[in-house]
Amino acid sequence: MKSLDKFLDDLKNNLGENLISVFAFGSQANVENPKNNLNLMIVTDKLSAENLYSISKPVKKWVNAKNPLPVIMNKEEWYSSFDVYSIEYSDIKDNYRLLYGQDIAKSICINKYFLRLECESELKNLLLKYKNNFLLKINSDREMRKVLNNVIKTLVVIFRSVLRLHDRQVPYRAADIIENCSEFLSFNKIVMTKLAAMKYENDRCNRQELLFMESELLKDIQSILKQIDAMHF
Repeated sequence: MKSLDKFLDDLKNNLGENLISVFAFGSQANVENPKNNLNLMIVTDKLSAENLYSISKPVKKWVNAKNPLPVIMNKEEWYSSFDVYSIEYSDIKDNYRLLYGQDIAKSICINKYFLRLECESELKNLLLKYKNNFLLKINSDREMRKVLNNVIKTLVVIFRSVLRLHDRQVPYRAADIIENCSEFLSFNKIVMTKLAAMKYENDRCNRQELLFMESELLKDIQSILKQIDAMHF
């Protein structure tokens, strides 16, 4: 991936010894020939406005190549965020590839208390947003699918964390994650699996099915929130 090599060279040239680590994370992290949607974490010793300005041009080129905006932290931010970003750090720990510098991702240590707490927080935010769907009375099938896709994407992230809370290996496929998580949480597995198939496998459904799943999801999110709130680790 030539654009990645060029981007790394630009980072090293502009940040010098201040650059501690660069690594890829997410679904494309360990793919041999990744698509142009590679998530990157950049960690520096110190991070000033001047540092950000100095790499703004290569960052813009990287984003213009259809890559996500890199996450940039200084060393202090990185080590002090294991609690508030427990879900994100757990995902990184399970799937990352060091591209430059120190392998600081291997030092990630997640406290289950904070992981459960962030799951609860994410679910509460999801529930608040999802209820707006009913208040706004979204009638377009296209818009409804977008809403459901966003919901199942978040729920799969939560389900991965629930498996980690129970010291279980996290599968790659969303359907397998849902299946395994059903051992620890009660929800409509048929609806969740169908939504995952729609999101990740381009499965189809009619409007009646959409309306049914939309209604079931509200009950499930409320139920899952109660169950996670009752968990103790």
